[in-house]
Amino acid sequence: MKKKLSTADLVTRRRLLGTAAAGAAAVPLAACATSGTDDEQEEVTIGDDPDNPFGVDPDQPLDVVIFDGGFGEDYAIAHQEIYNDKFPNAEITHLATQAIAETQQPRFAQGDPADVIDNSGAQQIPMDSLINDGELSELSVLLDAPSYDDPNVSVRDTLRPGVLEAGTYNGNLYSLNYIYSAWTLWYDGKLFREKGWDEPQSWEEMMALCVDIKDEGIAPWTYAGQHPVYLYDMFMILAGKHGGVDVIKDIDNLEPEAWRNDSVVAAAEAMYSLYEQEFILPGTPGADHTQSQTSFNNNEAAFIPCGSWLPNEQRAIAPDDFEYVPVGVFPLEGSVQPGLISAGGEEPFIVPSKASNKAGAFEYLRMMLSQAGAQAFGDAVQAATVVEGVEVDNLAAQLTSELVANPDDLFQPQFRFWYSRMNDEVRSGLGALMSGDNNPDEFIERMQNIADETADDDSIEHFTHD
Repeated sequence: MKKKLSTADLVTRRRLLGTAAAGAAAVPLAACATSGTDDEQEEVTIGDDPDNPFGVDPDQPLDVVIFDGGFGEDYAIAHQEIYNDKFPNAEITHLATQAIAETQQPRFAQGDPADVIDNSGAQQIPMDSLINDGELSELSVLLDAPSYDDPNVSVRDTLRPGVLEAGTYNGNLYSLNYIYSAWTLWYDGKLFREKGWDEPQSWEEMMALCVDIKDEGIAPWTYAGQHPVYLYDMFMILAGKHGGVDVIKDIDNLEPEAWRNDSVVAAAEAMYSLYEQEFILPGTPGADHTQSQTSFNNNEAAFIPCGSWLPNEQRAIAPDDFEYVPVGVFPLEGSVQPGLISAGGEEPFIVPSKASNKAGAFEYLRMMLSQAGAQAFGDAVQAATVVEGVEVDNLAAQLTSELVANPDDLFQPQFRFWYSRMNDEVRSGLGALMSGDNNPDEFIERMQNIADETADDDSIEHFTHD
């Protein structure tokens, strides 16, 4: 008889699996992420029982992998306890790790993936590779199922607007992005109040304020130099604000000459000006996310670009009186859509097509989208989920919610999720731009070249916005 998994069991299993995964790391990570076999897989359907719509076998084990990053793993343990309350005989294997690709790519290659994977972080397995190799379950049936709390309401109708786009590829949903996140800029409200600094309303006002900040012996900016993807949304939204959201859509859709658009060039020149004016904290290009965020918490730098998870990720480090204030990217003069912000679903959960307990995986996601599941997440990490009606008692989360109140201003740039080669190039390209190794012209040519190569590559699926 299998027993209900306790928190102690979960931790023990995590350590054991972490040891096993370290051994698996010796397996080379091939260019192709997966096995790519054509085995027929049983599809999940909706049955007549609203309490168990996917027909879960209550005794079948469930294998869950969680990215142990800015949101930690406590919320996932709470979710698994909800699953075990319903299926007490189901043994849950739980791995929390930051090494998603290192631990999970070998399992895909062997045809034995986990049932549910939080495919996030710096070691995220490229979604385009997984989709092109047929390794992911399509999740639309989850959205059409009765919600966990009310069988008369579908799961789809419990979600906040704009949360499905990031996981949708040419009309097919391949990932459930569970966290409602915004990529913003951040500053310390207490520091600004003490110094008498007003929040800038434009890029030009921000640049003028940077002179005053620097005169106080504080660097105006820092960022995660080792992970320049943190600059991606800042750059794309800066261009989109200036020329309108279609500027970003053209880049995502691989339209000819999209990177040479005047607004994209203007955004590159603006970002480069932070380097030219020496407004970036020395050492930033070599700093990881923890080092840059700690410098920010220590008021060594006034601004940092990051996502909504920042306060939770830094709560063991930041001073108790640190006041996180999120703000949208400061618009350039002449911007036609100044309210544009990158917000929507983040933290992609996937169900492999070869999952052993696919029905259990779909039910696990359905439980995550219940009011209790979403509240457990919100309470654990002080951030919003994609589920409507869940309140989080946290000032930074509330301020972020105000920033994303207008659905017409919400858009998530997608090309780095759609095309792994472009993702690699924009990371290194932005890093080179902000460290002065590339000037704006060189950066634009670099990105236009990789975009052209991607558009001409007939071996991969190309994606477009609706």
